[in-house]
Amino acid sequence: MTSHRLSRKDEGSAFVISILVLFVLTVLGLALMLTTTTEKEIAVNYRWGEQAFFNADAALEYGKNVLASYALVNADFNAILPPARPDVTVPDDTAPWTSAHPEGGASCDPATGGCRDYQYYIDQCPTVGPCTRVFVGRVLPRPDGTPAMYDFRAPAGLLGDLDGDGVQDIDGAFTLWVRRPVVGTRDYGSLPNEEDRVILTAEGTAPNGLGGGTGRAVALRRLEMSLRLPTQGVEGIKKSDASNPDSDREVSSTMAAGVVR
Repeated sequence: MTSHRLSRKDEGSAFVISILVLFVLTVLGLALMLTTTTEKEIAVNYRWGEQAFFNADAALEYGKNVLASYALVNADFNAILPPARPDVTVPDDTAPWTSAHPEGGASCDPATGGCRDYQYYIDQCPTVGPCTRVFVGRVLPRPDGTPAMYDFRAPAGLLGDLDGDGVQDIDGAFTLWVRRPVVGTRDYGSLPNEEDRVILTAEGTAPNGLGGGTGRAVALRRLEMSLRLPTQGVEGIKKSDASNPDSDREVSSTMAAGVVR
């Protein structure tokens, strides 16, 4: 009788232990699921980041050959360089994009789809008085006159088509800008015979903003290279991932006879 009573006191303990074990297993399962989901997101982000980098790298190589074609025909970069920045002012830094535009009254505002004619501008504002507005980076035109760019907001042509030949070259999108180097407080090119240098900026993005990429965050990388014509040597050729300073790398480059080596 005593043994029977003791066993009745222990009734329900197995149920409690089972509940505790089930709870622990549930917590471990949720933790594992969260870890797996996080690792998957990290892998996806890394993949898109690498894809964006290689898109920018491919665009940079294509841009170098476009520049070489201009150098071969014109012996300089005058046909594609933006105007040297003049001393233009705006009332304050709230003035619209088109104010003091270097192309002379152009109405292209980058806030609208299909327009990325300049990369950005900087307003240099003193404590009192108007601001000096400086536009940086003009979209590189291909030899056929079409802009080497893709805009998610107003897609035109084939996505990933670098050279406009109707064939997809990269998985994603790109934009190429060119600008003049700065010498002291002025643009190189504001004096005669200064059309032999150019800074090329390539932007690569992945995934694209359409199809499977709709609604996703877009990874973006920018690479930049400074070039001079071979008669003047090579100046400061440096290719770097602007979004990751640790990935900077030096590149030697010479432009001659329409081919960049």
